[in-house]
Amino acid sequence: MQRISPKVSLTPAVTLSPTLAADALVNQLRDEGREIYHMGFGQAPFPAPSRLITAVREHAHEKAYLPVAGLPELRTAVAKHQHRLLGTDVDGVDVLVAPGSKLIIYALQMTVAGDLLLPTPSWVSYAPQAAMLGQNVIPVSASLSQNGFSLSANELEQTILRSRKAGQNPTKLLINYPSNPTGLTIPVDCMQEIAQVCIKHNICIIADEIYGRLTFNGGYRSISEFAPDHTVVTTGLSKHLSLGGWRLGVGIIPKAIEGLFDALSGVASETWSCVAAPIQIAAIDAYAGHDDIETFITDSTAIHTAVTQFVAGELRRSGIACFDAQGGFYVWPDFNALAANAKNNQPVTSEDLAKQLITQEGIVVLPGTAFGEAPNQLLLRLSTCDYDGAEALDYYRAHKNEFDISHVSQFAPRVSNATQGFKALVENWQ
Repeated sequence: MQRISPKVSLTPAVTLSPTLAADALVNQLRDEGREIYHMGFGQAPFPAPSRLITAVREHAHEKAYLPVAGLPELRTAVAKHQHRLLGTDVDGVDVLVAPGSKLIIYALQMTVAGDLLLPTPSWVSYAPQAAMLGQNVIPVSASLSQNGFSLSANELEQTILRSRKAGQNPTKLLINYPSNPTGLTIPVDCMQEIAQVCIKHNICIIADEIYGRLTFNGGYRSISEFAPDHTVVTTGLSKHLSLGGWRLGVGIIPKAIEGLFDALSGVASETWSCVAAPIQIAAIDAYAGHDDIETFITDSTAIHTAVTQFVAGELRRSGIACFDAQGGFYVWPDFNALAANAKNNQPVTSEDLAKQLITQEGIVVLPGTAFGEAPNQLLLRLSTCDYDGAEALDYYRAHKNEFDISHVSQFAPRVSNATQGFKALVENWQ
C-alpha cells in the first residue's frame, strides 16, 4: 500500500481548501432542495466582459504550447498596465503568466529559500502551501481598525530578530491587500514602514494584490512603490473582471532579485507548462486599458462597495461588530462581545458559530480558524457575492445617478435575506 507524503498527510492545514469545500457544500445542499445563502466562497458574480468573450471565441482554434513565461505580447501588456496604475518601471521587471496567481505564490514560496512571515488573519492557502514545502510559518501581529489592516514596523522587525535568534530563517513576507478575509487594505504610511524594515533585513515581499483593482474610492496603492527591488506582486483577472475560472494569474518580478525569474520559469516548465493559448491571447485586451474594460471595473467596484457597506451596516444594526470593507467583496464580523453576553446557545468556537448559521439560518460562512485565528475567537468571513451579477450591473447602470446602499436589496435580495438571518441568530441568543 502506497504511503501519502507526511508533508501532506500529517499536516492538519493541508486538506481541501476551506473556500472550495464551502462551495461544494452549498452545491450539495442546494441539490438536496435546501434554501441556502452562500457567503462562504468569494467568486465575483458579474458576466465576463463581452470583448474578452469575443477574443476567446476568435482564438479558440489556437492550440499550440506558448512560451513558459507567457505570451510575449501579454507580458508586455501586463508590465505597461502596472506602469499606468502604479508607475512601475517597465524595464525593471519581468512578468510571469500562470494558471492563477495561487500557483505563482506557491512557486515563490518554493523558490525563495527560508521561512515565511505571515500576518494573521490571512488567506486560507498561504500557510498550507508553506507546510507542504516543509517551511516554518512565523506569525506577525496585525491590528484591524476602520483605518485598515496594519502591521507594526517595530513588531515586524522584532519578529524577524526573535525568529532568527531561535534558529528560524525568515526570508519572505506575504501580505494581501485589500485583504481576504477582512476586506481592509494596508494604509500607505504602514506600507512605507513595512518596506523599510524589509529592505533593512533583506526580506522578499510577496504582495498578493489580486483585489487591488477593487480597492474602493480609487485608492489602490502597492508596497512595490516603496520597495521596488524587494517586492514581487502577484495578481490576475479573477476578481476585478469576474474571470476566476479562466485561471490566469501574473507575477511582476523585479529584475533586482537576481535569478528569481529564471528559477520561477524553471518551476513553471516542470509543472504547469503554460496557460491555455486562447485565454492568454484574450487577456492582452484585459490589460490594454480599453474604455469598456475600465468601465466594467469601475461599475462592478461601485456595486461591491455598496453591497459590502450594506452587509456591514445591517450586521452592526443587529449588534455585531463589523468594519466597513475598503476593497474586494468580504466583511469580517466579530461576534466576541455579543456572544459573551448571550443567554442561550452561546457558541464556544468560530466553527460552532458557523454551524449554528448553516443549521438554523441556512447561511454558509467560513470560520476564523480557516484564516489562522484561534478557535475561541468568534470571527467569521462573509463573502458578499450571492446575487446575479448581470442583473446587478443592469440595475446599477439604470440608476447610476442616484445609486447608493439603499438599492442593494433590489438587486441582491439573497444578500439582504442573509443579513436578516444574522439578526435572527442573534435574537436566539437573548
